[in-house]
Amino acid sequence: MVKKKYRALRAIAFVLQVLAWVFLVLAILGTVGAIVAGLLNVVSIPALDNLNGGAFAVGGAVAGIATALGILIFGIIEFVLLLAASEYVYVQLDIEQNTRQGNEYLRQLVLSEQQSASPVAAYAPSGQTTPLPPEYPAQPTITVPTNPAPK
Repeated sequence: MVKKKYRALRAIAFVLQVLAWVFLVLAILGTVGAIVAGLLNVVSIPALDNLNGGAFAVGGAVAGIATALGILIFGIIEFVLLLAASEYVYVQLDIEQNTRQGNEYLRQLVLSEQQSASPVAAYAPSGQTTPLPPEYPAQPTITVPTNPAPK
């Protein structure tokens, strides 16, 4: 098992995730509060208050709904951004851990193959095993094509 690294980044990702949910809950509570404040005429648009002869304060309801929509939209956007930032950090940490784990597995595989005494064989389509081709030479030979002389 590969040891997990970057504990501070994991903590930051967790805090971002918690903040995302806190923003969503606060946005929902703020939306409800803005609607209630509008219906109680705590917030109001004075030009719309006397629209129906003063029987119903339309300005308060419109102001409450408009404020509630603004709070809800902002809260949802903030929630998505914070959650995406948290998930991005987690993805980067998972990539690092998987890369390190794959490197360790490959290292163990190479060591076990180097320590085995039996020759490595390849599977042939006829069902027989054949030895692999010899390794490449240590120094490759480079041939440079000769160009004809210019005229």
